[in-house]
Amino acid sequence: MRVLIFTSSGGTAHDAAAYALRDWILLRWPDAHVHVEAVLENASPVTRLGVKIYNWIQKKAPWLHQFYWRFVELEDLIKPGTVLFGHRYLVRLLRTQRPDLLVSTHPHTNRGHFDLAKRVLGPQLRCITCCTELAGGFGFSRNWVSAKADLYWTLTPALAPELRRRGFPGDRTRCLGPLLYPPFHGEPAPECLPDGPPLLVLGTGANGANNHLRLLEQLLPVAGQLRVIALCGRRPQALHSIRAWMHDHPGLDVDPLPFQGPHAMASLYRRAWALVSRPGARTATEALAMGCPLIFNHYGLTMPQELLAPRYFSSLGLEVSIRRPRQLLDHVSGWLRDPGSYQALRSRYRLHRLQAEPGRVLDQLAHG
Repeated sequence: MRVLIFTSSGGTAHDAAAYALRDWILLRWPDAHVHVEAVLENASPVTRLGVKIYNWIQKKAPWLHQFYWRFVELEDLIKPGTVLFGHRYLVRLLRTQRPDLLVSTHPHTNRGHFDLAKRVLGPQLRCITCCTELAGGFGFSRNWVSAKADLYWTLTPALAPELRRRGFPGDRTRCLGPLLYPPFHGEPAPECLPDGPPLLVLGTGANGANNHLRLLEQLLPVAGQLRVIALCGRRPQALHSIRAWMHDHPGLDVDPLPFQGPHAMASLYRRAWALVSRPGARTATEALAMGCPLIFNHYGLTMPQELLAPRYFSSLGLEVSIRRPRQLLDHVSGWLRDPGSYQALRSRYRLHRLQAEPGRVLDQLAHG
């Protein structure tokens, strides 16, 4: 079996979904040929620039996405049943790889891309959209939906109304749950953590976008009552700045860490008291799959696509959010004073855990 997976590093969720799927396919079918392609970065300078702008906005000025997101929503107007930017590259890629199965994990690699692929390789090519969002509504990109998709893979049933509204056939939609990296599919986080100072994790995407120093300042009043791990992604500057801050504030137990692989992250989720993160789809999915409480960090305003995960969490009675750094101390000190309220939230996470059967997911992708 030959599999081609389209992704892009605009955000963390798409690459993570693509490479986790690759790992599972090779575990199930060791002789399979799987190629993961960063389509937007590799196919055209125009789309490569779009990804760079997206990541710059995410790190520096999330509020700008209120404009940028609306602009890129018009992308399908320049993809009339095909791809204009990067057309020649994609045709060459498709003819070289000749996949039996084409999977897209990014909203901007569906419309036009599936049309072009079926014209180049024939209608027998199986095209699948792996949607990384948790809910629909404002913030859900119209570019996630292509009429040429043979199967639409959702993580939660909350997307069904959105797909119906956009005219996608229900008989081609499957709610299969999240296929995370293999280490995440072991035991979830325990419902009750062992005694000792709780571990609060300040999360970040792979590009290291964060406001950890502002959050750490707010946690100084509870120094000695908890431990903190500050994830810095692939951004050495963030790591160095936190180490410098620690030198001036030795009372708070802080451990800054660079980018962590799947095994380390799965272990962190199992040990964490709570995780603070931007409301990105991948972190939200992992936290809910592992049963680890999540505090959504909306500081610096929220991108439209970052409204989807909190909307889903709110529907389950799980949403905890901050819009100013000082609000983190309110939540943390409240849980420390009233462990019962924290434990009730952790139990609700376990009740609503996202789960998937890898074997069933792979069979659906390969055979329908």
